[in-house]
Amino acid sequence: MAPIRTCLAAALCVLPLQAWADAPAMKLDYDVYAGGIFLVSGGMTLDLDSDRYKASVEAKGGRLIDLLSRWSYRASADGRVEGGAKVEPERFQSDRQTRSRHRKLSMGYDKAGKVSVTAEPPQSDLSANAVSPEFRPNTLDPVSAAVGVIAASGQTGCSGTFPVFDGRRRYDVIVTSNGPDTLQKSSRNMHQGAAEKCTIRIHPVAGFERDREDGEFFQYGVDRTATAWFAEPMPGQARVPVRIQVDLDWINVVMNLVSASKA
Repeated sequence: MAPIRTCLAAALCVLPLQAWADAPAMKLDYDVYAGGIFLVSGGMTLDLDSDRYKASVEAKGGRLIDLLSRWSYRASADGRVEGGAKVEPERFQSDRQTRSRHRKLSMGYDKAGKVSVTAEPPQSDLSANAVSPEFRPNTLDPVSAAVGVIAASGQTGCSGTFPVFDGRRRYDVIVTSNGPDTLQKSSRNMHQGAAEKCTIRIHPVAGFERDREDGEFFQYGVDRTATAWFAEPMPGQARVPVRIQVDLDWINVVMNLVSASKA
């Protein structure tokens, strides 16, 4: 499920802050395919103004994933937008379920950027201490990192480095632009026409030392990349990912935007 989570977390980009400061919240719906087989449906709700943001992500396995694991995931974050570009989270919550496990995670942030983590059930000592304290301050949770891409890239284009701590691992999300591109509409996606093509690179920093198996998507010392296409889903709204593609050695995972509406 890690490539799917990467697709869901690799989201959102690019519009000047003034243009969406008064725009209504958006609801974005996505479908995820692996090797052409439908796996997951998901959605993101984004409410962003000039000084505050609130965002949530929800995903649920399709028939195959439900049969194998009954996997589902929900996460939400809110916080401040400083200087029209810098995102500063205040709260993050996630809820992950499978057939045999139910895990909740909460993170809080003080004004100095320090992070507190609460997990249910509690994390093992090994997991809780996988990222040393010096790597945690002034980081973003995965949902806030997606919002941070929007706020910053409205001024600089599809670019920037966003430090992420997800409660167990610390990594950088590095976004660079590959210039304009054109997408063709199909039965699996809603967008056709102009889009900005970007590379999203995930660079491990800490907490990956145990991830050494060949089958692990996240591995110590190994960067992973995704290609994302950003465009306006509705006139006057922020540009968001209309397609994200992760090319692995053994399979391609694609996330397509299938609908967009006012929340």
